Amino acid sequence: MRRRLIKARIREVVAHFIESEGHRAEIDVASENAGDAVVRLRVRGQAVSVGTSERDPTYFSVSIAFALPDFVSEPAQSAPTLLDLQASFKAVKFFFAQGGTVLVAAIEQFSSTPEEFTQQFWRIIGIVRDAGAAAVERVLDRNESKAAAEKFINDFMRGQDQR
Repeated sequence: MRRRLIKARIREVVAHFIESEGHRAEIDVASENAGDAVVRLRVRGQAVSVGTSERDPTYFSVSIAFALPDFVSEPAQSAPTLLDLQASFKAVKFFFAQGGTVLVAAIEQFSSTPEEFTQQFWRIIGIVRDAGAAAVERVLDRNESKAAAEKFINDFMRGQDQR
Protein backbone atom coordinates (compact mmCIF):
# COMPACT_ATOMS: atom_id res chain seq x y z
CA MET A 1 0.00 0.00 0.00
CA ARG A 2 1.43 3.36 -1.05
CA ARG A 3 1.30 6.25 1.29
CA ARG A 4 -0.09 9.39 -0.19
CA LEU A 5 2.01 12.43 0.61
CA ILE A 6 -0.01 15.40 1.69
CA LYS A 7 1.40 18.66 0.46
CA ALA A 8 1.32 21.42 3.06
CA ARG A 9 -0.61 24.51 2.14
CA ILE A 10 1.47 27.58 1.48
CA ARG A 11 -0.04 29.45 4.42
CA GLU A 12 0.95 26.55 6.70
CA VAL A 13 4.55 26.57 5.45
CA VAL A 14 4.77 30.31 6.12
CA ALA A 15 3.11 29.99 9.55
CA HIS A 16 5.46 27.13 10.49
CA PHE A 17 8.46 29.26 9.49
CA ILE A 18 7.22 32.18 11.60
CA GLU A 19 6.67 29.91 14.60
CA SER A 20 10.12 28.35 14.15
CA GLU A 21 11.50 31.90 14.40
CA GLY A 22 9.86 32.30 17.82
CA HIS A 23 6.74 34.25 16.85
CA ARG A 24 3.11 33.33 17.21
CA ALA A 25 1.35 33.02 13.87
CA GLU A 26 -2.39 33.10 13.25
CA ILE A 27 -3.93 32.02 9.96
CA ASP A 28 -7.02 33.82 8.70
CA VAL A 29 -8.60 32.10 5.70
CA ALA A 30 -10.45 34.60 3.51
CA SER A 31 -12.01 31.96 1.30
CA GLU A 32 -11.23 28.26 1.44
CA ASN A 33 -12.48 27.85 -2.13
CA ALA A 34 -10.26 30.63 -3.44
CA GLY A 35 -7.31 29.49 -1.35
CA ASP A 36 -6.45 32.98 -0.14
CA ALA A 37 -5.23 33.37 3.41
CA VAL A 38 -3.44 35.86 5.64
CA VAL A 39 -0.87 34.83 8.21
CA ARG A 40 -0.67 37.37 11.02
CA LEU A 41 2.12 37.96 13.51
CA ARG A 42 3.44 40.72 15.74
CA VAL A 43 6.94 42.10 15.33
CA ARG A 44 8.16 44.65 17.87
CA GLY A 45 4.59 45.52 18.76
CA GLN A 46 3.41 45.96 15.17
CA ALA A 47 0.89 43.74 13.43
CA VAL A 48 2.28 42.23 10.24
CA SER A 49 0.06 40.53 7.65
CA VAL A 50 1.43 38.03 5.14
CA GLY A 51 -0.90 37.25 2.24
CA THR A 52 -0.71 33.89 0.49
CA SER A 53 -2.63 32.29 -2.35
CA GLU A 54 -3.04 28.61 -3.16
CA ARG A 55 -4.18 29.59 -6.69
CA ASP A 56 -0.90 31.40 -7.31
CA PRO A 57 1.71 29.73 -5.12
CA THR A 58 4.36 32.23 -6.24
CA TYR A 59 2.46 35.26 -4.84
CA PHE A 60 3.07 36.68 -1.36
CA SER A 61 2.38 40.06 0.19
CA VAL A 62 3.66 41.62 3.39
CA SER A 63 1.90 44.61 4.91
CA ILE A 64 2.05 46.65 8.09
CA ALA A 65 -0.63 49.09 9.22
CA PHE A 66 0.35 52.32 10.96
CA ALA A 67 -2.28 54.21 12.99
CA LEU A 68 -2.42 57.94 12.28
CA PRO A 69 -3.24 60.56 14.90
CA ASP A 70 -6.58 62.37 14.80
CA PHE A 71 -5.09 65.64 13.52
CA VAL A 72 -4.38 64.00 10.14
CA SER A 73 -7.72 65.24 8.92
CA GLU A 74 -7.43 64.86 5.17
CA PRO A 75 -5.21 61.92 4.25
CA ALA A 76 -6.03 62.31 0.55
CA GLN A 77 -3.97 65.53 0.59
CA SER A 78 -1.00 63.38 1.63
CA ALA A 79 -1.13 61.39 -1.62
CA PRO A 80 1.58 63.53 -3.31
CA THR A 81 3.83 62.94 -0.30
CA LEU A 82 3.34 59.18 -0.62
CA LEU A 83 4.02 59.32 -4.35
CA ASP A 84 7.33 61.08 -3.64
CA LEU A 85 8.22 58.28 -1.24
CA GLN A 86 7.63 55.73 -4.00
CA ALA A 87 10.86 57.01 -5.58
CA SER A 88 12.82 55.96 -2.48
CA PHE A 89 10.92 52.75 -1.77
CA LYS A 90 10.12 51.50 -5.27
CA ALA A 91 8.78 48.08 -4.22
CA VAL A 92 6.53 49.45 -1.46
CA LYS A 93 2.94 50.50 -2.06
CA PHE A 94 1.23 52.93 0.31
CA PHE A 95 -2.48 53.38 0.84
CA PHE A 96 -4.92 54.63 3.45
CA ALA A 97 -7.44 52.35 5.15
CA GLN A 98 -10.25 52.61 7.69
CA GLY A 99 -11.42 56.01 6.52
CA GLY A 100 -7.94 57.49 6.45
CA THR A 101 -7.09 56.67 10.07
CA VAL A 102 -4.54 54.03 9.06
CA LEU A 103 -1.64 54.15 6.61
CA VAL A 104 -0.64 50.78 5.15
CA ALA A 105 2.76 49.98 3.67
CA ALA A 106 2.92 46.77 1.61
CA ILE A 107 5.17 44.77 -0.69
CA GLU A 108 4.04 42.16 -3.18
CA GLN A 109 6.64 39.46 -3.65
CA PHE A 110 6.84 36.67 -6.20
CA SER A 111 8.96 33.69 -5.18
CA SER A 112 9.28 30.29 -6.81
CA THR A 113 8.61 28.47 -3.53
CA PRO A 114 7.43 29.34 -0.02
CA GLU A 115 10.93 28.46 1.20
CA GLU A 116 12.46 31.02 -1.15
CA PHE A 117 10.00 33.58 0.23
CA THR A 118 10.90 32.76 3.85
CA GLN A 119 14.60 33.27 3.07
CA GLN A 120 13.77 36.91 2.30
CA PHE A 121 11.06 37.27 4.97
CA TRP A 122 12.88 39.41 7.56
CA ARG A 123 14.50 41.62 4.93
CA ILE A 124 11.06 42.31 3.42
CA ILE A 125 9.60 43.12 6.84
CA GLY A 126 12.49 45.53 7.47
CA ILE A 127 11.85 47.33 4.19
CA VAL A 128 8.10 47.61 4.87
CA ARG A 129 8.70 48.86 8.43
CA ASP A 130 11.24 51.48 7.32
CA ALA A 131 9.07 52.65 4.43
CA GLY A 132 5.95 52.84 6.61
CA ALA A 133 7.76 54.77 9.35
CA ALA A 134 9.12 57.22 6.77
CA ALA A 135 5.65 57.63 5.25
CA VAL A 136 4.03 58.30 8.62
CA GLU A 137 6.73 60.84 9.47
CA ARG A 138 6.24 62.71 6.20
CA VAL A 139 2.44 62.65 6.47
CA LEU A 140 2.66 64.01 10.03
CA ASP A 141 5.16 66.71 9.00
CA ARG A 142 2.94 67.77 6.12
CA ASN A 143 -0.17 67.93 8.31
CA GLU A 144 1.62 69.76 11.14
CA SER A 145 3.03 72.30 8.67
CA LYS A 146 -0.39 72.81 7.11
CA ALA A 147 -2.02 73.24 10.55
CA ALA A 148 0.65 75.76 11.59
CA ALA A 149 0.18 77.74 8.35
CA GLU A 150 -3.61 77.80 8.78
CA LYS A 151 -3.25 78.96 12.38
CA PHE A 152 -0.87 81.74 11.32
CA ILE A 153 -3.25 82.90 8.58
CA ASN A 154 -6.25 82.80 10.94
CA ASP A 155 -4.36 84.72 13.65
CA PHE A 156 -3.15 87.24 11.08
CA MET A 157 -6.66 87.76 9.69
CA ARG A 158 -8.09 88.22 13.21
CA GLY A 159 -5.40 90.82 13.88
CA GLN A 160 -6.37 92.69 10.69
CA ASP A 161 -10.06 92.67 11.68
CA GLN A 162 -9.35 94.26 15.04
CA ARG A 163 -7.70 97.39 13.61
